[in-house]
Amino acid sequence: MTKPIIALDARRAVRRMSGIGNYVLQLARYLPKLAPEFRFDLLLDRPLRPDTVPDGCRQQVMGRFVGDGTPLAKFYSPFWLNLYVPKYLERNEVALFHGTNFVKPLWAKCKTVVTIHDLSFLRLPKAYGPIYRRYMKLQVQLALRTAKAIITGSNSAKRDLIEILRVHPEKITVIYNGVGDDFLKRHPESYLQQVRLKLNLPSRFILYVGVIEVKKNLIPLIEAGVNVIKKGLADALILAGRDGRGANKIKGFVRKLGLEKDVRFLGFVPQELLPGLYSLARVVVFPSLYEGFGLPVLEGMASGVPVILSGSSSLPEVAGDAGFILKEATSNEIEHALRMVLGNESLWQQLRERGLKRAQGFSWRESAAKHLEVYRKILLETKRGDNV
Repeated sequence: MTKPIIALDARRAVRRMSGIGNYVLQLARYLPKLAPEFRFDLLLDRPLRPDTVPDGCRQQVMGRFVGDGTPLAKFYSPFWLNLYVPKYLERNEVALFHGTNFVKPLWAKCKTVVTIHDLSFLRLPKAYGPIYRRYMKLQVQLALRTAKAIITGSNSAKRDLIEILRVHPEKITVIYNGVGDDFLKRHPESYLQQVRLKLNLPSRFILYVGVIEVKKNLIPLIEAGVNVIKKGLADALILAGRDGRGANKIKGFVRKLGLEKDVRFLGFVPQELLPGLYSLARVVVFPSLYEGFGLPVLEGMASGVPVILSGSSSLPEVAGDAGFILKEATSNEIEHALRMVLGNESLWQQLRERGLKRAQGFSWRESAAKHLEVYRKILLETKRGDNV
């Protein structure tokens, strides 16, 4: 008997790795192991390297890749989604399609699920351009209207969906992200030294990991970090991540004040170096104004590093009592937190131990299992409907 097919939008997995790309690949890694009765297809606009295709998954490449983040790419994305994908779903009699990145086809003969990671484009309108805001709001509203179920990564994001877009609570399932095994294990000194040399890292550094963009609230972090460095509590502030909206302004701020010696932008850091980068840091700071989950908080805790984080949106939900939560993510508050953590070895150790314990509760295997519960519920409802 032919296995029922579950198809996932896996395009983010072939871009430079981000939180959403990681989410897709981790699901693809565990879903076939937990549900061998299904076939899992990864729908792509360019192929994954053969050695990165998770066991038990088939990659299905359609259309073509036209770049990432460009105006043409934004125009082409809905074209790809609404022309190629519905044809594939119908031709292969796919049982269920999962839109893993906010969007899904307007029309599909199979049942559909969509993951809405956050509503930052509505919560923080000044962090995005007006065209992008309108585009995202329209795409999300269309997806919400026709999806059989909605998945989101935190109770905070669920509240936003209910309050802002009036989504019925029973349609939303909260499923936490997990943390990769590479962050949980302790790494040999040889690997850590290799990462330090490759990235040219100083002995004691403050670390931020994420997109370099407006909503991450990085200028207050830079101001606070420089003051702490001047007091001798750290050697540098390291910011790792690709450029996003407002990156030129943030980097220009550093250049204008001549802070290049104290503040370094690493750009995109390959996945194989990230666990070492976290582990070598003295403290991780994540002052973002809004997040649907905030994976760097979890990765920092799993790596055995104290984490200072904003008290906004989902972040306290992820950190629990294991992080140093800022009352306000201002430069003064961030500086105070850095001085407290870096200047007090006892507090540093307490946060480290709490973080390690907290991170153990977030598993990609468990996350995938809960996604399967959603899939099976929808497919079971479909069978019941067919029998009526």
